[in-house]
Amino acid sequence: MTRAGRREAPKLWLDGLLACPSCGGGLARDSGAAHGVHRCASCGPYPRLAGVPVLVPNPAEWCASFREAVLASLAEVGAATPAALEVVDAFAAGAPHAEARRFGDDWTDEEAARSPVAGEPRRGGKNPPASLSAVLKASRARGPASWLVAHAPRLGTVLEVGCGAGHTSAALSKRGRRLIVADLSLRAALKARARVRASGGDVEGVVLDAEALPLRPRRVDAVVAENVVDLLEAPRDFLASAKRVLKKPGGRVLLTTPEPSLGTGDDGALARLAKQAGLRVTSRADGLVWTRAHSPRFVEVYVAQALALG
Repeated sequence: MTRAGRREAPKLWLDGLLACPSCGGGLARDSGAAHGVHRCASCGPYPRLAGVPVLVPNPAEWCASFREAVLASLAEVGAATPAALEVVDAFAAGAPHAEARRFGDDWTDEEAARSPVAGEPRRGGKNPPASLSAVLKASRARGPASWLVAHAPRLGTVLEVGCGAGHTSAALSKRGRRLIVADLSLRAALKARARVRASGGDVEGVVLDAEALPLRPRRVDAVVAENVVDLLEAPRDFLASAKRVLKKPGGRVLLTTPEPSLGTGDDGALARLAKQAGLRVTSRADGLVWTRAHSPRFVEVYVAQALALG
């Protein structure tokens, strides 16, 4: 362990919320250094990179599979230090035969450049043709992101699962909220965290598996997942995990998705799955316009459903 790794770790608000993704036990942080480990007494260590805990069930496989993507992500923020490499390679050595993978980052340039809630055009970019202006305006004013922000609690701690480039994160962090931006991609967690901090928000990042949320029970006021649930292999596990970490009473899960049928062809599938997980629908909206602008003339348009669950 480095000399920095022996310093006493300062207390951070995120530390009191984190739990082992495998057993649910508490975690101890080795130091206040940006790169290091969080340790579960039963399951062992988990890496911390650029101040972001990587709390996935198999951290060795994650580090080995995403090694090049991790180092590239750290380099983007000037954090690809020898200490970071030491941490990554120490974990990757535990999974020598892991297949190399890239992060599944799928945000567009426009999503990375502005918030759909604010609706600000990309600086230096081109505006779309007039024929698309109305669609884009509707997406920003009445789209999934705006719905989520409007239904999020005004105070408290919010966990945003699948934060991506953070195009909704900055808006979620306002109104006195404390925000945890989370994704399986380290690059996404770093990008969203930087975006919120640039706007003055109180935010921390975590790398996690949505189906095994690494938080202690009853610690967050809301779990937000924008257009994520239909991409998961086990959405019911995510819903059950989200219910477990919510404060009671009053906690809520806020979901939007362009595929509420979850591949079944029945748009009521997601609501029924939530009920099976012990959650009830307290608010619902449909017909939310979600646009993904890849260029001024290439814009994908989706129609999303939103559910507030309590």
